Amino acid sequence: MKLIARWQFWMLMALVLLGCGLRLYGLNWDAGNSFHPDERQILFHVTALGWPTSWAEFINPTRSPLNPQFFAYGSFPIYLLAAIGRVLGYNLHDAKDFFPLTLVGRVVSAIFDSGTILVTACLAGVLARKTRQLQAQAWSVALLAAALLAFTPLHLQLSHFYAVDTLLAFFVVLTVFFCVLWVDSPRPFLWALLAGMSYGLAMATKFSAAPLVLPLLCAAWLRWQRYRRFFDLALALFGAAILMFVAFVGTQPYALLDMPAFIQQVSEQGNLARGTLDLPYVRQFAGTLPFIYQVQNLLLWGMGIGAGTSALIGCGWLAWLLWRNWQSSWLILLVWVLVYSIIVSSFFVKFMRYLLPVYPFLIVIASAFVIVLLQRIRWWNRPVLERMPWLKSCLQVIILLFVLGGTMFQGLALLNVYSEPNTRIQASEWIYQHIAPGSVLTYEQWDDALPFPVGRHTPDEYKQATYTDVSGQPTTGLDLYGDDTQAKAQQLANLLPTVDAITMPTDRLDKSIPRSPGRYPLTIRYYQLLFSGQLGFHLAAQFENHPHLFGITLDDSNADESYSVFDHPTARIFVRDPHYPYTPQQLLAKLTSGLQLPEK
Repeated sequence: MKLIARWQFWMLMALVLLGCGLRLYGLNWDAGNSFHPDERQILFHVTALGWPTSWAEFINPTRSPLNPQFFAYGSFPIYLLAAIGRVLGYNLHDAKDFFPLTLVGRVVSAIFDSGTILVTACLAGVLARKTRQLQAQAWSVALLAAALLAFTPLHLQLSHFYAVDTLLAFFVVLTVFFCVLWVDSPRPFLWALLAGMSYGLAMATKFSAAPLVLPLLCAAWLRWQRYRRFFDLALALFGAAILMFVAFVGTQPYALLDMPAFIQQVSEQGNLARGTLDLPYVRQFAGTLPFIYQVQNLLLWGMGIGAGTSALIGCGWLAWLLWRNWQSSWLILLVWVLVYSIIVSSFFVKFMRYLLPVYPFLIVIASAFVIVLLQRIRWWNRPVLERMPWLKSCLQVIILLFVLGGTMFQGLALLNVYSEPNTRIQASEWIYQHIAPGSVLTYEQWDDALPFPVGRHTPDEYKQATYTDVSGQPTTGLDLYGDDTQAKAQQLANLLPTVDAITMPTDRLDKSIPRSPGRYPLTIRYYQLLFSGQLGFHLAAQFENHPHLFGITLDDSNADESYSVFDHPTARIFVRDPHYPYTPQQLLAKLTSGLQLPEK
């Protein structure tokens, strides 16, 4: 028995290492160009940090170089990368170290997510041991959870970015794990303190971890139901609160020292999530249905159909289990999954990564449900099965192939996008090879300008079309997210005849703008004419890199924009026709025909 346990332990370690290897594959997916805007933003603040020369400077938020002055995300990821960078000998203020430091951050992200695999497996094993139906299969549940999470597509993808999502998921899972251990432990004070510390670090990673207080209180209630020791419980909760505060303030001190800015920026993020703050990069969610949108993306792309379906059915199985025994530690998991999912799924902004903190728990639930299902099949007695006992084994294999095999396929298919150059790089290479130096290019504001540096080629070989914006300042890029007005139409009509090529490194704008037909009738008309070749430009090149494996391509064009826009967007280049057919007046008439637009 000990030999088996040791074998299972090493199997778990192998799965964690496998997951880490998958997460480290292709980390330089953008060839040093920092294509992820959130990652870029974090690195900007990391490289701006300095060490205060005195205590007085430290506590002065306007003077302290340690104040990131950025609270959309927590300070812990910023300080962590800065500290690691200094230990490794990087100069935070040297521009040439910017991207090497980005790669270090991606390694950190991959390591944290690998830690999430390990903690999730431990959580699954502990909960299984506490469940009568699963006690004998605790290792099976733990190993299946580790295997599923190792290949979960969204976890694999987000590990390739140094944003905050993988760090947040790790601390959320760690907090819930400590809560589960606290319920029945003979050393409750230890686990309560560790839960509080992990909760504080989760909050210092991203303030959206605040609802973790509910699993903590749920664990306290379950502990009370078992032991009825009020003083011990109160002391443990007080200790957890103190350590949570210390961990939070210790890793994000300017949440207190610069509290007005902290409150303002966190409030702005809340307004953005609820849709009361209108910024262009969230307009893609216009007309999307709460809950339905998130579930669809979770099932098809985030977790994959096999694991996602098992998780959703498993939630029903878990609810039935808890109906029979509300004092089970599984309640802590279900409370977190339901509360956090309801909060996040009600938002106007529905980025897939917002739900990442529930993915590991859904994996635990899916694993437990699948193991129970396999057991039921083994015990299933029917006359036909007695005559053909091999049917049971076939059915079990089919279920495992659907859940685990399907997840592995989708995870590896997504990972395969990193085996090819980023589509922005492919598009840049095409421009250098096919468009003459000195040509005038344009792009779409709120997106990147092509080309990027490739080999000996640099973007300054081309000119970006320049015009005067509404405030009288010279600017570049098409302002397509601006309000549709007669002035905007005139601006497009004047600019397009001067341009040799329109570059679209992603389909961010042409997919999001049509979701608001009442707001963007002119811009929608512009896209219709452009794609049909009626603006005097033709589609000269298109670059796609969808998830693919074994010759099978998964077309994720209809997935949430954030699933593809950073690491495998569709890039297009429209080149001006040899004999441009329109004057600005003709183009203006074509763009505005039948439209009633305000002047400004």
